[in-house]
Amino acid sequence: MFSQRYDPLAEENNGSRPADSGFGVSLKKRKLSDDESSDEEEEEEETDESEHESSQDEDINEEEPEEEDEDTNKVDDNMEIDLQPEVDPDYIHKHQAIFNKFKQSTESETIEQDKEEDGEEDANIEQHSLVPLPQPALPRDRKLSSVSTHTKNLDWLTKPQYASPLDKKAFTDFKLSSFMIKNLEKMGFTEAFSVQISVLNMMLPEIEAQKLKPDRVGDILVNASTGSGKTLAYLSPIIESLYRRVVPRVRVIILVPTKPLINQVKSTLLQLSSGTNLQIAALKNDVSINDEKDLLTKSVPDIIVSTPGRLVEHLLNDSINLSSLQYLIIDEADRLLNQSFQNWSNVLLDKIDSQINIAEVWKLSVQKLVFSATLTTDAGKLSSLKFYNPRLIIVNDSKQLVNEIFTVPVTLSEFKIHLGVAKNSLKPLILTKFLISTNKLSNVLIFTKSNESSIRLTELLTSLFQKLSINLKIAFINSTNNRTSIRSKILKQFSNQEVNILITTDLIARGIDVASITDVINYDLPNSSREYVHRVGRTARANQVGYAYSFCFGKGENSWFNKLAHEVSRSKEVENVDLNVKELISDRDEEIYQQALHELQQQAKK
Repeated sequence: MFSQRYDPLAEENNGSRPADSGFGVSLKKRKLSDDESSDEEEEEEETDESEHESSQDEDINEEEPEEEDEDTNKVDDNMEIDLQPEVDPDYIHKHQAIFNKFKQSTESETIEQDKEEDGEEDANIEQHSLVPLPQPALPRDRKLSSVSTHTKNLDWLTKPQYASPLDKKAFTDFKLSSFMIKNLEKMGFTEAFSVQISVLNMMLPEIEAQKLKPDRVGDILVNASTGSGKTLAYLSPIIESLYRRVVPRVRVIILVPTKPLINQVKSTLLQLSSGTNLQIAALKNDVSINDEKDLLTKSVPDIIVSTPGRLVEHLLNDSINLSSLQYLIIDEADRLLNQSFQNWSNVLLDKIDSQINIAEVWKLSVQKLVFSATLTTDAGKLSSLKFYNPRLIIVNDSKQLVNEIFTVPVTLSEFKIHLGVAKNSLKPLILTKFLISTNKLSNVLIFTKSNESSIRLTELLTSLFQKLSINLKIAFINSTNNRTSIRSKILKQFSNQEVNILITTDLIARGIDVASITDVINYDLPNSSREYVHRVGRTARANQVGYAYSFCFGKGENSWFNKLAHEVSRSKEVENVDLNVKELISDRDEEIYQQALHELQQQAKK
C-alpha cells in the first residue's frame, strides 16, 4: 500500500532550478494538478531505485524508545526474496517469459532500445519489480483477497457502516448512568462526536440486553481520524458495563503501542470512572516484572492498560488470570498489528482460550474492540485476532473502502509549499520567515526526519529568532530526551504556551496529545501516508480547526507528496502555497542565517 520514500539527494544531482511565482505568501485552492501528475510520471522511472532504498520499516519499539536515528531504519522490500542455488525446473519453465524479460533488462542500452519495439507485452513489465528475481504478484487486498488461508468470512469488510464526521449528539440523549454524565461534564464533554455516537449506539443496547439474557455479541472495528474521540468511544461503554460488578477481576485489557499513551488512557479512565470502585492498573517497565506481579496479586484490577510486550511478559509469568475477561480493546491498531514482538496476538488469544472454564456454561467469549486512524484491510493481519461476527465502522463522508483506510480530520486544512530544489540550502531560513510572515509563532508542531535534524533545527530556529529580535521559546522531543519526566515537562510547557514551537520526530509523534496545537508543519516529509495521517492529526482534534503545511523542495519531493495525498481521504482539497522567496528573504536575512550556521558549527566543534 505504501509508496516508497523519495530520496531528495537524487534530485539535487539533476540540477533542478527553482521557479518562483506569486508575491509574498498566497493561497491557491486546487486539486493536485495534471501537470504535477505528469511530473510524477516523468520522474517515476529515475527515482524508483532511490525510493525503494529509502522505505521505512513500521515495526514499533514497545517500551521506551531507545536513542536512534530514524534515518537508519530503512528497508528494501525487494530484498526479502532469497536467491537459492537450486531452482525448481518446473518453476523456471512456468515463468520463462518473465525470466527472459529480466535478462533483457540487464543487457546493454542497445537491447533496451530493441525492447521498446516489443510493444504491449514488454510495457507490462516494470523494471523495479524484477529485482532481484521476478515473482508473480500477490493479489491486492483492495480486492479483499490475500493468501488462501485468510479469505474466509471477510464479507464484513465490504459492508462497513459509515458515519459523518460532523455528527453530534448530547450525552444526555444516551442511556448513560448519572455519574457518567456528571464525569463527562467535569471533563468538558457535553456532546458526543461521530465515533462516540456510532459505538455507543451499537454497544449500549447490547450491554442492556446481556443483563437479561447473556449472549455472544460481535466484535467492533472502528476507523476514525486522530483526535476524533476514540478513547472516550470505548471507555464510556465498558465503564457503563462494569461499574455494578461486585468482585474485582480482570475484565478489560486495553492495549496501546507506547508508554505515553498508557498514561493518557489511564488518566482518562480515572476521570471517567470517578464515583465507582473500579480498579485500574497500568503495566509499564518502571518496576520489575516480579514486583508488578505482586501488585496485581494483592490488588486485582478490573481494567489493565498495557503495551502488548509487557502484557505478554505477565502472561508468560502467570501474573494475570483472564478467565473473567470480557473486553479486549486494541487502540492504535495499525501499529500493534504491524508489530510481532513475542507474537503477542497468538500468545494472548491462546491464553484467553486456555483459561475459559468449560463448566461455566454462561461464559461468553471476549468482545474485541479495535480502533485506528489508519485501519488496515489486510486479511492476514486482521485474521490473527480471530474476530467473531465483526462490524466495521468508518467515520468518513467518502464511502470508499481502499487498501488502507486513511482519513484526516474534517476540520483540517492542508497546504503544500513547493519550492525549487536549489532553495533547500535555505530551508531553515525559509521556515523562519514563513512563520513570521504568517504570524504562526505559537502552538506550532514541526516534524523532522531524525533526532539529529530535530536538534539542529531547534538550535537554528532559536538563533534566527533571537537575531531577528523575536522572543520565542523553542523545544524538541525525540528519543534522546524521551524520559517520562522530561517529556511530560516539555508537553506541559507547550500546552501552557511557555514553549511556543515544539519540534519532534515520527518516533514519538503519536504520544503528543495537546489540544491547543493549531498548526502542524512537515519540515521533512513523512515516509508513508500512514505517518502523514498521524502527523497532521495532532491538530484539528475534537472538531477544532487546524492547519497542516508540508514543505516540498524539488519535483521529487513534490511527486512524493502527491502520492501521499492521493492515498488519504479528505473532505476538502489540498491547497498550494506560493512563496516568493526573493520577496520573503532579504540580503540581511541571509547574512543572519550564515552567522547562525557558523555559530552552530563552532558549538559542534567544542
